[in-house]
Amino acid sequence: MKYQYLLLYLTLFSFACKNDTKNVRQASDGNEPPNILFLLTDDQRFNALGFAGNTILKTPHLDSLARNGVYFNNAFVTTSICAVSRASILTGQYARRHGIWGFDKNLSEEQFANTYPMLLKKAGYTVGFIGKYGVGNKMPKEAFNYWRGFPGQGTFKAVDDKGDSVHLTQKMGKQAIQFITGQQTRDTPFCLSISFKAPHVDESYGPGFFLFDKAYHSEYASDTIPVPITSSETYFDYFPETFTANNVARNRWEQRFKTLGMQQESIKGYYRLIHGVDVVVGQILETLKETGKDQNTVIVFTSDNGFYLGEYGFAGKWYGSEPSIRVPMLIYDPRPKAVKGKLVDHKVLNIDIAPTILSFAGVPIPSTMQGSDLTELIQNPEREWRDSFFYEHLWQSSDQYYIPSTEGVVSGDKKYMKYFMNRDTTHIIFEELYDLGQDPLEINNLSGQWEAAELEASLRQKYVELKKSAE
Repeated sequence: MKYQYLLLYLTLFSFACKNDTKNVRQASDGNEPPNILFLLTDDQRFNALGFAGNTILKTPHLDSLARNGVYFNNAFVTTSICAVSRASILTGQYARRHGIWGFDKNLSEEQFANTYPMLLKKAGYTVGFIGKYGVGNKMPKEAFNYWRGFPGQGTFKAVDDKGDSVHLTQKMGKQAIQFITGQQTRDTPFCLSISFKAPHVDESYGPGFFLFDKAYHSEYASDTIPVPITSSETYFDYFPETFTANNVARNRWEQRFKTLGMQQESIKGYYRLIHGVDVVVGQILETLKETGKDQNTVIVFTSDNGFYLGEYGFAGKWYGSEPSIRVPMLIYDPRPKAVKGKLVDHKVLNIDIAPTILSFAGVPIPSTMQGSDLTELIQNPEREWRDSFFYEHLWQSSDQYYIPSTEGVVSGDKKYMKYFMNRDTTHIIFEELYDLGQDPLEINNLSGQWEAAELEASLRQKYVELKKSAE
């Protein structure tokens, strides 16, 4: 008799625990939490997408997600460099809070425990990671249920499980399919983060080398790619010589965009790498459909930073120009009650991704996260939202690697950026002030002009305020 009571007690206790776990993982709308697929490209600028108005680049699968989901017209990164931006995406924090400024520093145990994948895992999600981790040199392999990440930049020249040569993007696609297929028999939701290397150059093959999949060699071969207006020689002396002399951005321009022929081939290689990502996205979408996961998988897509295609005689990123800090971003939610076919013009940031993913999963957002939940903006576009944000990129320069540090603010359609040496904000090299409404190409620098003195003073003050709030 005592044994029967004990058995009944254990059964009820087990049932209660199971229901408690379910409540922890219950989504904010009261339904079962969705699966989450986070897609991150490397160096994909805001207009390198068909849906964003690029009439030559072919990205039909990403375009479809954007067309049938929510697309953010004004998405930016708070720091335009891969390691720092990826740390910001994981933590939902500005760099000056998470402290990752270079390529070697790892997140602390406490910081890592409060990243979106680990918080989802704690809430009952199966978490996977594929591709370029990008933060520090200690890979958190054991922390994930499925790990196919790699340190550093990696290389596009990869081999599959059989030892056959394969382009890295295709290999990552196969790994994603393997992960999703493996979720068919599981009753827990999953979050899979796929961090592409593409369309980053592969410098292991020489400076400025865009190692695209040879299967796409014929793509864009007969096209003449429109080049940025500001990539003409007219704008090469736009920055002072103290800024451009031995600047890494100018040196890399020499390797990739110096002649019209080099510029055409570099952009075509860049486009082919993005096209290759889109092909893989299509394969992943088909796998979601085949496994019956397509109707309950939220997809978030963005890039870790933008990319110069020759503007002002530059290549790379880092600085405060729109091609460097502005990225594509979309959220596709297939569920019946989700918002679809919507364009959002409010300013959104890479630090918004982590809190948004947690919100979709119904997981509490830590107070340490500085980003905002985009689901609130999607549901209520009239709600109060940021119109300004702080931008930062701090770098310890050397004679061999000269990258001026940057801090500034984008406020409405106005922008102020300050460039200085290392972390010494008093050692000013150059300042920029733009009215983007009148000057979207950022070619009429108003800084120091008496007629713009009041505007510059107000933006400098806002810069100081937002910098403090980012700490």
